[in-house]
Amino acid sequence: MAHKTRFAQSTLRVLLLAGSAGLALGTAASAQGAKRVHYDLPASDLGTALNQVARQGRQEIVFDSALVRGKRAAPLVGDYTPAEALDRVLAGSGLAVRQNASGAEVITSAAPLSQGPATELAEVVVTAQKRKEDVRKISGSVTAYTSQQLEKIGAEKMEDYLTLTPGVAFYSDVPGLSRAVLRGVSTTTSIDQGQATVGYFINDVPLTDPYFTVAIPDIDAFDVDNVVVLRGPQGTLFGSATLGGSINYQAAKPDLSAFQSHVQVGVEGVDGGGVGASGKLMVNLPVVPDVFGVRAVYVYRNTSGYVDDVGTGEKNANSNLVRGGRVEAAWTPTATTSVNYMFLDQAQDTADSGYIQPQFSGALKKQAGFPEAYKFRTVIHNLRLDQDLGFGVLTATATYHKKTQNSVQDLTGFFGPLLPGTEPIHIGQFAYAKGTTFEARLASKPGEKLEYLVGAMHDDTRENIIDNFFSANAQQLVETTYGGLFGPGIGQAGAPNNVFYFANVLFRGKETAAFGEASYHIDDQWKITLGGRAFETEARNTSTDSGFFNLLTSGALNTTLQGRQKERGFTPKVALTWTPNDNFMAYALASKGFRFGGPNINPSTPANPIPATFGSDSLWNYELGLRSSLFNRRLLVDATAFYVDWSGIQLRLNTPAGLAYAKNAGRARNYGLEGSTNWLIAPGLTLQTNLTYLEAALASDFDPGAGQPIIRKGTALPGSAKWQVSNVLSYDWHDGPGRPQFVVTHRYSSSRAQDFTFPTDLGSYSLVDGRVTFRVRDDATLTIFANNIGNRHALSAGQDVPGKIQHYIFTPRTFGLTFDYRL
Repeated sequence: MAHKTRFAQSTLRVLLLAGSAGLALGTAASAQGAKRVHYDLPASDLGTALNQVARQGRQEIVFDSALVRGKRAAPLVGDYTPAEALDRVLAGSGLAVRQNASGAEVITSAAPLSQGPATELAEVVVTAQKRKEDVRKISGSVTAYTSQQLEKIGAEKMEDYLTLTPGVAFYSDVPGLSRAVLRGVSTTTSIDQGQATVGYFINDVPLTDPYFTVAIPDIDAFDVDNVVVLRGPQGTLFGSATLGGSINYQAAKPDLSAFQSHVQVGVEGVDGGGVGASGKLMVNLPVVPDVFGVRAVYVYRNTSGYVDDVGTGEKNANSNLVRGGRVEAAWTPTATTSVNYMFLDQAQDTADSGYIQPQFSGALKKQAGFPEAYKFRTVIHNLRLDQDLGFGVLTATATYHKKTQNSVQDLTGFFGPLLPGTEPIHIGQFAYAKGTTFEARLASKPGEKLEYLVGAMHDDTRENIIDNFFSANAQQLVETTYGGLFGPGIGQAGAPNNVFYFANVLFRGKETAAFGEASYHIDDQWKITLGGRAFETEARNTSTDSGFFNLLTSGALNTTLQGRQKERGFTPKVALTWTPNDNFMAYALASKGFRFGGPNINPSTPANPIPATFGSDSLWNYELGLRSSLFNRRLLVDATAFYVDWSGIQLRLNTPAGLAYAKNAGRARNYGLEGSTNWLIAPGLTLQTNLTYLEAALASDFDPGAGQPIIRKGTALPGSAKWQVSNVLSYDWHDGPGRPQFVVTHRYSSSRAQDFTFPTDLGSYSLVDGRVTFRVRDDATLTIFANNIGNRHALSAGQDVPGKIQHYIFTPRTFGLTFDYRL
C-alpha cells in the first residue's frame, strides 16, 4: 500500500499542476486584436503556403506559379496579422510582396538574382516537445533538421546527420543496430543488456524497447518534415529510455490543398566495393480538397558492400537493402477537428555483417564460415486525433508497433575448443518486440501568459528472444568427447538435432504515466517552467534454457527462470528562461531521466554469480544555455554548459563462460560544453559549425565480481569522445549556370573507448564530404557527390565477441549521382 500511496501522491502532483494551468488558461481572456488570425500551417511548398495564407487571412494573393516553383515555406504557427503571416511565409524565398491598385497582394522577385536567395536565416517550427514552437525558443539543448536541410547534405540515414550534431556520438555497425550516444551517457558502444539510454520516436511513437534492443529502426529521411535531437533527459514528456536524450522524427503530413509528387533516383559506387542504386517516390493526393488527403512514400535503397569475406569467398559481402515506406491519411471533417492515420513498414536486410578483423591488417576483410546475415523489419499503425477546444488542443493517439530481427553469427572461434573438430557453429537469433501505446494530452494555445501541457500514457510491449546454437556434427562430437564424463546418450540429450544450446526469453514491459508541464510568463522577459512525470513500470520474464552448453554453465540440461520487477517514481523538471529581447535568450534547466530495470535471464551459479535482477538507473542533468540572433538573423549562436550526475548505472557484463547479464554499478559524472553557430556570411553563403567538449567518467570504483578486474574511478565512459567538431559550408550560386548549390561537410571526433571490459581504442577520425546540385529545369535537379573524400578507414564501432574481434568502419570513399524531380 505504501508504494501505491506514493504513486498516487506523485500522480496527484502532476494533475494538480496541470489542473491549475488549465483553470488559469480557461478563465483568461484572449488578448488578440481584431485583425489577428491564428495560423497553424505545416511546412509545404511555397505555392501551397501562399494559398493557405490567402484563405485563412481572407486575402487576395496573386503570384506566378513559375516564380514560386521549387521553393519551400517553413511552418507558420501562431497569431499574426495577414501581413505578418505573408512576410513570414516569404522569409528567405528571395521574393517580396507589393499591393496593386485593386488592393491585391502581388508576389514579385525581391531582388536581382545576383543578390542571392536569402537575406536572413529562417525560423524552424517543430513539435519536439509535443506542441508546435520555434526551436530557438525551447528552454533546452536542441538541434532540428528540416527536410530542406537534410536534403541539402544528402542525408538518408542517421549516420548522415547525427555525426554533425553537437553532443552526439554515433556508432555505426550492422544497419538496424547502429546507435547514438548523447552526452556520453553510455557504458558500451554495443547494445545494452537492458533498455537503451536514447529514445527514438516517430510522430511521438516510441521505437525503443523496454528490455534488450531488438532493433533500432533507421527511418529513411526522404520526405520527413523534420528530425529533432533533444539532448539531456526527456523523462518528463517522453518517459523511459531517454537518459541521454531523444531523437524524434516527424513525417511530412498530407497537404490537403494541392497535388504533389517527388521522385528521386540515385546510383553510387564505393571505393574497393561495388555499385548501389536507389529509388524513392512521394505522392500527395488531396482526394477531397481541404477535407481528406493521402500522402504515400516508398523507398528502395540498395547499398553496395565493401568488405570481402575470405571464409565464404564472397566479395563486397556486406551489401544492405532498405525497402518500404509509409502511407498517411489526413481527414479534417471540421475546422477544429483533424484525424491522421500513419502506416509505416520498413525492412533492412544486410547480406553479411560488415565488420573487419585485425588479423587482416590494412585490408577490408573478415573470415566466417557462412554469411552472417541480419534482417530487421519495423511496422507501425498510428491513429491520431487533434481537437481544437478553443482554450486548448486535445490530442489522442493509439499505436500498434512491431519490430522483428532474424540474424545468424559464426562463433566457431569461441566454441571450437569446447567441441574439437566441430563444423562452423551457427548462432541464430530470432527476436520480436510488439505492443501498443496509448496517449492523451491537452495543450494550451500558444502565446498565453500561462501555457501548459498535461497528459497520460500507457505502453505494453512484449519481447520474445530465441537463441539457437547449432553445428552440423554437434550431437556426434558431444557424445564422443563427453560421453565418458556424462555417460552414454549425452549427445542425444544435450544436442538433439545438433542444437547444443537453446534459449527462449519471454519478456513483458509495461509503462504507465501521468505527466504535465506548465510555463508561466512572469513578464515580457522572464518565464518559469515546471514539469513532472509520475510513472509506474513493470517487467516480467520467463527464460527457458536447454542443451549441453546449459549443462556446462548451470549444471542442468534444462532450466527455467522467472522474474518480476515493479517500480514507481517521479521525474521532475524545472527551467527558468530570460528573454530580454527578440534576439537573445538564456535559460537554466534541471531535469531527471530514468530507464527500466529488469530481471537477468541467466541462472546464477557459484562459478558464474549473476544477480537475479538489475534496478532502474536515473540521472540528473543541469545545464545553462543561451541563444542569440545577431546581425538581423544572419548569425545564430547557441551555447550550453551541462553537468550530468548518473547513479545506479546499468552495466552489461559477461561471465567467463560468455553469458551476458546486467548489474548496477556506481556513479558517473559527465560535464562539458556544446556550441553551435549558423552564419549567413553573404547571400547564398552559409557556414554552420558545431563543437562539443565532453568529460565523462566513473565517479567511483566498480567491482563486477566473478574474478573480473575492477573498473577504476576516473575510467572514461565508452563512446565518450572528448572533442567533436563538425562543419557544413554551403553556397547557392543563384545566378550561375544551372543555379548550382555547393555543399561541403566535415566531421571530426577524438578517440573513444570501445567498452569497459574490452577497452579497445576506436581512435579519432576526420571525414570530408562534398556535393554540388544543378537545377536542370525549374522542377528537376541533378546532384553529384563524393563522400569520405579522403577515403579514411576510420573505426565507427567495435565489438569483441568471444573468440572474435570485430571492427566496423565508416563507408569508404563513395561517388554518386542523384536525380530529383518534383511536381
